[in-house]
Amino acid sequence: MTWMLSYVSVLLVPILISGVIYGATLNVVKAEINRANQSILLQMEQAIDSQFKGIENLSLEVSLNRRIAAFISADTNLSDSDHYDVYQIANDLRVYEIANDFLEGIYIYYKNSDTVIARNNRMNIEALYDHIRLEEHMPFQSLREYFDQGYIKGYHSVVVSEENEWRPTVMYAQNVNSTIMNQPGAVLLFMIDRSKLLEQASAPEKGTIFILDKDNRFIASTGDSLSEPALLYSDMSKESGQLEIETDGHRLVASYTTSSITGWKYVMTLPANVYHQKMNVVEQLTIASILLCLIVGGGVTYWLLKRNYLPIHALIQSLSFKAGFTFDRGSNEYSFLEQALSSTFHEKEELHYKLNQHNNTLRSHFLQRLLKGQLDSHIPLHESFSAYDLRFPLGGFSVILLRIEHFGKFHRKDEDQVHNKRLLHFLIANVVEEVARKSVNAYAVELDQELLACIVNHQLASPTEQRGELGHIAEETMSFISNYAHVQLTAAISAQQEGEYGIFQAFQEAIEAMEYRIIVGSGGIIHYGDLSGNDNLGAAPGGYFYPLKVEQQLIVMVREGQLDKAKAFVGEIIQKNVTKEPFPFHTAKCLMFDLMATLQKVIGEIRIAGKPDMPDGVRAIERLMQCQTVGEMRSQLYDMLELLCGYVNNNREYCSNPLIDKVMKYVNEYYQDENLNISMIGEAFSMTPSYVSKLFKDLAGESLLDYINKTRLVQAKLLLIDGKYTVSEISLKVGYNDVNTFHRIFKKFEGITPGRYREVK
Repeated sequence: MTWMLSYVSVLLVPILISGVIYGATLNVVKAEINRANQSILLQMEQAIDSQFKGIENLSLEVSLNRRIAAFISADTNLSDSDHYDVYQIANDLRVYEIANDFLEGIYIYYKNSDTVIARNNRMNIEALYDHIRLEEHMPFQSLREYFDQGYIKGYHSVVVSEENEWRPTVMYAQNVNSTIMNQPGAVLLFMIDRSKLLEQASAPEKGTIFILDKDNRFIASTGDSLSEPALLYSDMSKESGQLEIETDGHRLVASYTTSSITGWKYVMTLPANVYHQKMNVVEQLTIASILLCLIVGGGVTYWLLKRNYLPIHALIQSLSFKAGFTFDRGSNEYSFLEQALSSTFHEKEELHYKLNQHNNTLRSHFLQRLLKGQLDSHIPLHESFSAYDLRFPLGGFSVILLRIEHFGKFHRKDEDQVHNKRLLHFLIANVVEEVARKSVNAYAVELDQELLACIVNHQLASPTEQRGELGHIAEETMSFISNYAHVQLTAAISAQQEGEYGIFQAFQEAIEAMEYRIIVGSGGIIHYGDLSGNDNLGAAPGGYFYPLKVEQQLIVMVREGQLDKAKAFVGEIIQKNVTKEPFPFHTAKCLMFDLMATLQKVIGEIRIAGKPDMPDGVRAIERLMQCQTVGEMRSQLYDMLELLCGYVNNNREYCSNPLIDKVMKYVNEYYQDENLNISMIGEAFSMTPSYVSKLFKDLAGESLLDYINKTRLVQAKLLLIDGKYTVSEISLKVGYNDVNTFHRIFKKFEGITPGRYREVK
């Protein structure tokens, strides 16, 4: 019955689907048309906004022009030098205009001297009013009030006088502030070629693209300009969208988007009949497809029913009888066939899998739980051992952990990598069991992708004998695997424990020994007995030795580019700390990151302005985090020392300026003077404060005020650690007569208050 209904669906389902798809297709077509329109507008917006960003960048470049900025201080009585500056500024403006073909002209209005400079002439604001206005009938006083604003930046639709007529165009204005307090600045005016706004716009056939500003004025249009827009700016409340309007008895579909820079609306209109033309075609095609389904589907359904149903019915009856599956005449024939075949194949595969994998999998799972101490307490261990064919006849137990450091021949980057790892685990497990069973009983089990454990059952013996026997097993296994597969292993061996319940303790000891590989390195054998000198291995007995004075010595060596001396000094610090037995592995990491943090401080101190080849401290820390041993971390520190010292030595001409050296020496001598500031240093070296500050910034890479504060804080930190003086007394000793100022500057550079710094150090 269901089989017959399935053929009838060949006729009915396409008809129903066609009806559903009809409505969805109309929405899709409408969405695609809107997306195409939005795409055109977006491309136009990006093209125009790109030009506007270029103009804004150009305005920044013009405002930073030394001659243009310097002329702000000129007054109304221009000297001969000022007239020459006007000529040079006009030449500069000519160059800027040539560099951007989107501009018609550039004007600079200097308020202090009432001077307007263009590339061809010089005028005053009254002459500018006769040439440029925000509106055609704008009074002169409104233009003066516009220029007197404190902040000017934006785009405006303006009119320009041309052959006794006012022509609309677009202007970008931005003020340039004077560096002298209360002195009027200047205003940059960039006249944009309006004809090029829509030069690259591709309007669809019978469509129009235009730009509308917030005052409902046309900026540009691909069609005939209109005196009043049919679509108002307020009608387009969203950032982008689509709406239908009616103008002069015609319905239009308008798509719009908003410029993120100017706030203008980019609008594209299309006649409604053209817009709906594609949807009408889709409607006609859908009706035709439904009729075709009725005709063709009816014939195909009749032919399939007649040809295929009787053979399928006979096949189902045969399967129901032979396979023992009952077929209900009201059920689905396809589901019955799928269920019968799937059940047969699944039963066969499950039986095959259980026969081959059941014993090994269960035993591996049991051994993993045995190592981790997660066995069921209500089942005796000897019964579990018997069930999984495990024999532990002797009284002593130890655990050997084997960690795969490198996969050697089994390293692959394709889909066979998982298979290769399983094969390697199988090889290592069999080798260690074979080697151990020459003298003791042993069982190996995989813990994860890189770690295997071997439970060794041996006679209770002295620690020396037990160490030698287990070390021989680990050494022979590692040698065989290395020679055969070029795989590097690290072995960790526990102490001996008595009884089956000591296996968990032995496993924990082996885990602790394996963690210590970060100190001794990989590829060797680590005995837990070598770590037993401290009852609590995970806690640092006394931290590590790296005081502030030692850190300052290292900073000085690196700043002076003394590579050999710095390497030896770092090696001595590591040797003094890490060689203490036992040294917790996480404490070693802290020491290494502390040393790298010191080098990070040096990067900030020796950075030279305009030198992009400064070593990347962030990447250095990332590489340090990926290290597995102290030896690898030490190598990363040495590499960073070579980069920093090389940087210092290669850029000594930037670092060692006689004047800067004198300024630094002066600061180091007088940092305790509360009157020490940039003005005092300028007077000491017969230079203006602004000049000596700029020169120090360019050559030393940091501001002079920051250098004064850092010099004072270095001495303050030493006094805080010494503990002889109060915070207020230290503030006075390093040149701060106000303790609140000292607190604020200390927290700005160090991130904590002086009192908190004394507590943590």
